[in-house]
Amino acid sequence: MPTLETVDLWILGNILDRKDWVSSEEKEIAVTQATRNLQRWYPGVLITDELLAYQAIWELQGIDPALKFQKQGVKSVSEGEDRIDYLDRDKVAPDVREILGPPAFELIEEAPVILEGGRLV
Repeated sequence: MPTLETVDLWILGNILDRKDWVSSEEKEIAVTQATRNLQRWYPGVLITDELLAYQAIWELQGIDPALKFQKQGVKSVSEGEDRIDYLDRDKVAPDVREILGPPAFELIEEAPVILEGGRLV
């Protein structure tokens, strides 16, 4: 199982855009959260340092205040002639999705509801 130290080493040796990771004081929480999410979204998959690194950085980048607006359902913010539109941000890091494909919560199909007998009143 990856640890904070092994994930940190992997990031320092493999990722150029690591500013959010290096400057964060919440690395341990990011790794814990990323581990929990990846185990939930990809049950039965071996979680490697690489996968955990991508997801942990993605979790840290999600702290951005603009992304918090998205979670609250804000679609855009305007001031004068300036406008910022917010698109939905994926929960899964793009690199993780590229390696593992869609997560379990996207693969689950709703079972059809079968109505048998009875009558409407």
